[in-house]
Amino acid sequence: MRAASTASGTPTLRRARPLAGAAVLSITLGAALVAPPTLAAQDELDRGVTGAALALRQLDGVKRVLMIAAHPDDEDTSLLTALARGMGAETAYLSLTRGDGGQNLIGPELFEGLGVVRTGELVAARRLDGGRQFFTRAFDFGFSKTADESLGKWPREELLHDVVWVVRNFRPQVIVSVFAGTPADGHGQHQAAGIMAREAFAAAADPARFPEQFERGLEPWQVSKLYRRTRGLPEGETFTLETGRYDPVLGRSSFQLAMDSRSQHRSQDMGVGQPFGSRGSQLTLISVAPGLDAADDGGFFAGVDTTLVGQVEGLPEAVAAEVTASLERYRAHVDEASARLSALDPSRAAPPLGSALLALQEGLVGAEGVEGASAMAQALAPRTERVTSAMLESAGVLVRAVADDDLVVPGDTVTVRVETWNGGPFTVSEVRPRLSIPSTWNTSVQESAAGQLAPGEVRRDLYRVVVPMDADLSRLYFRTEARDGELYRWPDDTRLWALPFSPPVIGAHVEAVIELPEVGAVPFEVRRDARYVGVDKALGEFTEPVLVVPAVSVATRPAVTVWPAGLTETRDISVEVRGEAAAGSRGALQLEVPQGWRVEPQEIPFAFEGPAESRSVTFRVTPDGAAEGRHVFRAVATLDDGRRYDEGYSLIQYPHIERTAFFDTSETRVTVVPVRAAEGLKVGYIMGSGDDGALALQQMGVDVEVLSPERIQASDYADFDALVLGIRVYETRPDVAAVNEGILEFARSGGTVVVQYNKFEYPAGGFAPYEVAMRSPGSRGAPRVTDEASPVAFVDPESPVIQGPNALTERDFDGWVQERGLYFLADWDPTFQPQLEFVDPGEEPTRGSLLVAPYGDGVYVYTGISFFRQFPAGVAGAYRLFANLVSLKAEDWR
Repeated sequence: MRAASTASGTPTLRRARPLAGAAVLSITLGAALVAPPTLAAQDELDRGVTGAALALRQLDGVKRVLMIAAHPDDEDTSLLTALARGMGAETAYLSLTRGDGGQNLIGPELFEGLGVVRTGELVAARRLDGGRQFFTRAFDFGFSKTADESLGKWPREELLHDVVWVVRNFRPQVIVSVFAGTPADGHGQHQAAGIMAREAFAAAADPARFPEQFERGLEPWQVSKLYRRTRGLPEGETFTLETGRYDPVLGRSSFQLAMDSRSQHRSQDMGVGQPFGSRGSQLTLISVAPGLDAADDGGFFAGVDTTLVGQVEGLPEAVAAEVTASLERYRAHVDEASARLSALDPSRAAPPLGSALLALQEGLVGAEGVEGASAMAQALAPRTERVTSAMLESAGVLVRAVADDDLVVPGDTVTVRVETWNGGPFTVSEVRPRLSIPSTWNTSVQESAAGQLAPGEVRRDLYRVVVPMDADLSRLYFRTEARDGELYRWPDDTRLWALPFSPPVIGAHVEAVIELPEVGAVPFEVRRDARYVGVDKALGEFTEPVLVVPAVSVATRPAVTVWPAGLTETRDISVEVRGEAAAGSRGALQLEVPQGWRVEPQEIPFAFEGPAESRSVTFRVTPDGAAEGRHVFRAVATLDDGRRYDEGYSLIQYPHIERTAFFDTSETRVTVVPVRAAEGLKVGYIMGSGDDGALALQQMGVDVEVLSPERIQASDYADFDALVLGIRVYETRPDVAAVNEGILEFARSGGTVVVQYNKFEYPAGGFAPYEVAMRSPGSRGAPRVTDEASPVAFVDPESPVIQGPNALTERDFDGWVQERGLYFLADWDPTFQPQLEFVDPGEEPTRGSLLVAPYGDGVYVYTGISFFRQFPAGVAGAYRLFANLVSLKAEDWR
């Protein structure tokens, strides 16, 4: 059950939103992870005494570091953590991509959907290590082997523009490039990231580069130092930053906290331990700004003016003197607050922090409107928020904004409760909350309390928010338009550029005054995002972001299907319609099909009385002269008032990341292709980390069964002609690995076994019937072919893999996406017979993508071909090849 909070703050049960089986509003959960996310562990670091102590570390001086790499999980989290949590530096990680081209260990998302998951994982990681997160427009198109290939798909100047934009916005004194920008980095996108870091170091300070950015409020920015992370390679090492020292504020070392941050990359199988002891990040100095001595590098910020007083440079003398005096008072008060907090008396730290806030505000006001003060203001303004946060955490003053619904619809209303709790010993007065909502939205105060809060009191202000009919939906800002090749498109609103996600749509500002001894009245302002607060009966309180979703959403299942050419049978297309409008909705569903198809019925009416209602209907589609090739069926819901809806959304949600709405058109993409499998074939499918292989077989007319754990444990395969093992099965299914002998026995007894791509666990575990290897001597990884258009050659054109039941030609390898495959075999027992030869540009051909061996009375296949990417893209040749593999018979290999 889901729960809503009432105005009194007591959670009450409400009707649950359907979580399972919904096509329109699907909740994506990882295996065995069914709890709603709380993200509580990530928030604890910034609360109470720990939050105040960590904030205090960031109040003395101005230290900003930007790390640059290519993907989520490329970052050096231990370095980021030591700098941000340990040294109080402002840190940020610029990932060129969102990791869209990777694999997914925890769920079905690939491509842009996976990019959303991995963006969420980076945000979760930064919540722990204390940094900010930025991106460029680059879409991760998959593994590449050279920088030229990567920068050929990402226009070089466009990519550099984005990196320079982030540098000029964040204004770091130090850039850390994770990669060198050479072939030694391996992945071509890694090389491109290293090149971009070097070029941006120079370009950001050059007023002749990207001058259009100045019209958008930016200025040239001279970075003081460029370091490269040596990643354990001592050659040229400048120094090592210790990350393993115990930190009593954290209760562990920076390295241990960093490993917690690292483990947020769950989709990439990145969980790691948190060992005791010394650790370090090695860095090499690459470049310095004019005027700095590269030969005299005594440390990370050596030679860089990180003092607050140093920020007044360039101000008129009288103004500089006044601001300097304010900043010196600020520094003294921060030091006093640190001393008091160290004595484990948080409330005693509040007065000097209040004095520090006043002094900082005086300095900013003193320089307001003065020529040359913008850089100083940009450096000091964030400290206002941090001093305020530290003061309120020390004083025990908490603010939150609670919405009564998590999914709101244009035309509906939502109630927001702003709570201010004076949990400390000081009086809080002149409390003035207000909501932050889009300018076209309307709000009214339903209930407001007195303006003064005595110690222990809670003030609750209620607001009724009307969401207009034309309100923008909670779309990802970088997906509002189709990609431009391998670049996302950014909107006109530059405030969104480079951010992980769009900001929350509803927020609350609270202005108030806190009365502090020794200081007097200290005005402050805080902002909080509005969140839905619910209660899970098993796990307790949880929160969700407020998302704006359509009144009606539509989705089709399956989203992709293969239709054997010449098949005249009628098939069902399922359409799920969901209503979220509080007043309900009525209309009719249609399935629009192109010429060459018939659909029945023509329309199906639906009616919803309230929100969170859904209905699944079935349209029957029959070919009527449909030609080979690609076709699109589109589901449309038309309401009685004429409004038309032709898209749906899913909620991408895992326990470690924030929930996100992912919109997509309500289409079924159909590939009509001449494909068939052996007559009467029955296949057992052993799922690995998740793929569409079983569905593809079913759509090709094969009798396929996804096997239960119980049947796998019993090695109960007697009913099947073939077994297919899903991707990464030996990594993700220890229960399968434990009974691998039963799979081999099936092959020995005359069955066909097809093993799809696995990682190094496969050769290391000895799971194949004969010896195989994925690494050649001296190689860094398994062979792979990243050029999806790589030429193909048939090793034996008369092989059953090539000849039947679908006679393959080179045309079957046209139109593939992202890559030919990965984790190919590098070496194998002579019993295995290679079937295909691929070659990447500038490399030697490889034959390890698809190997077949007789084994006992049966046949055994290993393939690293990326069927898991081709099936969702409807690639015709991939279906035909897959059908040939499951149709192999032992007698063909005798």
